[in-house]
Amino acid sequence: PVGCLLGGLAMDVWGRRNMNVAGNIGMATGWLLITFAHNPSMLIYGRIAEGFSRSVLATCITVLVDELAAPRYRGFIIGTMLTSVSLGIMAISSLGALVDWRTASALAALSPAINVIPLCFVHDSPTWFVRRNRMKEAERALLWLWGPGNEEQARAELDSLTARLRPKERNRQTSLLRRQITETVRNIFKPRILKPFFIIHLFNILQVPCGLGIFTYYTVDILFLTRREGTEIMDDYSTTVLVSGVRCIIVLISSFLMLRAGRRTLALISGILSSLSALCLGLILSLNTTQLSSTVSPKLVASVVFILIIMYAGSMSLGFFILPPLMIGETQPSHIRGFACGYIYTMNDFLLGGVVKMYPWMSTTLQIHGLFLFFGISCALCAIFVYLFLPETQGLTLQQIEDYFRQPNVMWITRNRYQNYRKETEGIEVATTSSTLQRNSATYRLLRRSYERINKNHEIYRVLWSPPSNADVKN
Repeated sequence: PVGCLLGGLAMDVWGRRNMNVAGNIGMATGWLLITFAHNPSMLIYGRIAEGFSRSVLATCITVLVDELAAPRYRGFIIGTMLTSVSLGIMAISSLGALVDWRTASALAALSPAINVIPLCFVHDSPTWFVRRNRMKEAERALLWLWGPGNEEQARAELDSLTARLRPKERNRQTSLLRRQITETVRNIFKPRILKPFFIIHLFNILQVPCGLGIFTYYTVDILFLTRREGTEIMDDYSTTVLVSGVRCIIVLISSFLMLRAGRRTLALISGILSSLSALCLGLILSLNTTQLSSTVSPKLVASVVFILIIMYAGSMSLGFFILPPLMIGETQPSHIRGFACGYIYTMNDFLLGGVVKMYPWMSTTLQIHGLFLFFGISCALCAIFVYLFLPETQGLTLQQIEDYFRQPNVMWITRNRYQNYRKETEGIEVATTSSTLQRNSATYRLLRRSYERINKNHEIYRVLWSPPSNADVKN
């Protein structure tokens, strides 16, 4: 968790790409320390280095992708990243059964070491360059992103970023870190900053008791508690592998769905299906512990429980697993994106760790049927929160997302009411202005006619009443 917070602050100061490079180097170093450890201290130092660096990467890589990727492909890219993470966990678990732990650690060090190579050819985020007032590098990064033949689009985006994000002249003697902390504190209490911060933070908090973390860490134990002796469909370890495979496939499918479907749609489907499957599991397991279970075939109950477990794991992976890493980065304003992402990741890790540690007490107190009922109620509450508050960001640029949070509405479902009110207000203002102009025009015409009449009367008066000239007197 500490790595998430420090990584979020550091990437606002030293850059998104640089912190990703540092995180990969730290992970490779940690795995190598484990590989060549000859005493427990080296193992501990290796685990600390690997865990800290992995936390830094978890924060920095999503922000880098959010700021570099095209709006349509943000969800797809991060979804494929999470699929790769799931496949990597399965691969490293399988390596432990095939080779000794030193060889497995050495192979694990290869992945972050190889990741450093393509990062050397990637430009840092143009948003970060503009925030740091490094305009030449921002222009080169945008020209690289847009590709040859799109210089006008790249410069137009640079002008837009400059108008929105370029800082005012500051004291150059102040350190970068101090300036970043000062800017974060100055901006954090603005409504356009607080709204996305708390909405995404609550979205992550409400997902923790939904059970995905507990189910991931205690899959074998939960599967053992859900079956009765002699009724298993598969052994617990084979079922664990099957559940992991289903999760990987669902995450990959969700990545492709994000090219078309919205974030809210996937989140609502995920919440509803996981809630229904968990509640049904809780009810069936509750009935299975009473005398009513004698009227139903144990094999049938075991088959239904097996299907519901697969359904629960898959539906949780459809939206609730993939959306938090994606939406944390894309919803937070650029002024505090690093700090906000680091803080939310940190608090999420603390809460997840606490809930996972509470599992033995929860399984004893609530029992397995009560545990799934608790998961189902939590999923339902999270789905309600998604329906009311979570904004739709599919296909929107980061600037458009920031503009949405500048509106006064907090709930997503009230956005149309605000927009309609705004249109009506603008219509009233236009009508009022038009009628005012018409009234002013009529008044002007009336005054003009009065002025002309006065001038005409004055001319008549001047002719009739002006004193005679000397020539007239002589005549």
